[in-house]
Amino acid sequence: MHADYFADQLRVMAALGNGPAPDRTLQAFKMIPRETFAGPGPWKVRSALAQNGFAIRHTPDNDPRWLYHSVLIVLDEEKGINIGEPSLWARLLTRADIQPGARILQVGAGVGYYSAILGHLAGPDGRVLAYEAQQDLAERAAVNLAAWSNVEIRHGNAATDLRGDDAFDLIVAFAGVTHIPKAWSSRLAPDARLLLPLTGTTGWGAMILACRCNDGFDAVTLGQCGFYPCIGARDDAFARRVTDLFSDPSRLVDWHLRMIDTDDGACLENAVT
Repeated sequence: MHADYFADQLRVMAALGNGPAPDRTLQAFKMIPRETFAGPGPWKVRSALAQNGFAIRHTPDNDPRWLYHSVLIVLDEEKGINIGEPSLWARLLTRADIQPGARILQVGAGVGYYSAILGHLAGPDGRVLAYEAQQDLAERAAVNLAAWSNVEIRHGNAATDLRGDDAFDLIVAFAGVTHIPKAWSSRLAPDARLLLPLTGTTGWGAMILACRCNDGFDAVTLGQCGFYPCIGARDDAFARRVTDLFSDPSRLVDWHLRMIDTDDGACLENAVT
């Protein structure tokens, strides 16, 4: 019952219509039990609907029903690490249109909740390689995902510690980047895409969906976002460029931009219409 209500709520809040892509995404959210990943309750949660914006609230008790709303679940209050907002990610993953059999690199697994959703979308013939830099979270994720044969959790930095020669159909980051590291751009399968929070000096910016072009990447913005920084995928000069770009709020949604290859990775060139 909670899962059905949850999916209906996400469909409305993410403004998702009917169709194969939103239906598959919402089915994944229905199938993954949030309480498995949240740990024992009561829980600390954040809501964008709070009067003072994302203030932390405690659930009244440990009934899992409190988790089946579009709220962030606090994992590390001091560091600002959460299980991300479901309505945001329902919209973004629908836009990514993940197909069965997809090979996915997840940057920032947290405790594995979205790793499981990605694994559900990729299906038994797909694979999710999920990196988590914070050791305690990586250990929790490994336990939470023990039954998921198509999801592998690694403790490490996906921008600097990526091993092997796998090619990925989708790279999705759950931490803010200022550019696309070479470790990622060199591991893309044909027609692959990247779903990334492109964030500036304050940690705020826009989600982008990017694909390879001749000398870099073409990308479109998918809305404002704020994220914990992705260590290894940040550069101060690039961050200032991102902040300057998104100082105009009209560029946060459906704005096309180009990222060009450099020795340090693919960085923002300029905005184009």
